[in-house]
Amino acid sequence: MEAPAEVDVCAKWSETLRVYHNTSCELESELQARHALGLSEFEVLLILTRNCSGHTSKAKMKDIEAEMYLSQSALSRTVTRLEKAGLITRAVCDFDRRANFLMLTPAGEARFNEAKTTHRAVLLKHLG
Repeated sequence: MEAPAEVDVCAKWSETLRVYHNTSCELESELQARHALGLSEFEVLLILTRNCSGHTSKAKMKDIEAEMYLSQSALSRTVTRLEKAGLITRAVCDFDRRANFLMLTPAGEARFNEAKTTHRAVLLKHLG
């Protein structure tokens, strides 16, 4: 027989998974329908917006990877989609050819600014 604390922790974990699933599915659906962005694409734009403000206009791909929940190959595919859509640009580092920099384009900044209201509304609905 399980101790009450173990049952409680398992119930909390199950509830966390349900909330995550429902929230991420709605975010994916709403961002795609309203802004032609997937959730992963929005998250990359969010991180770039945060990391490229003020004096810094570019961010290392490795730094973005450290903040994301995606594998390196999935992040690379996401970045490629954003680049093809003209929302970000990618540049190779001059002194380390293995490193890539990502930069938000004006179109990327505009799309992010439009989509962040939708993102916040869905989060408030599920978590607020």
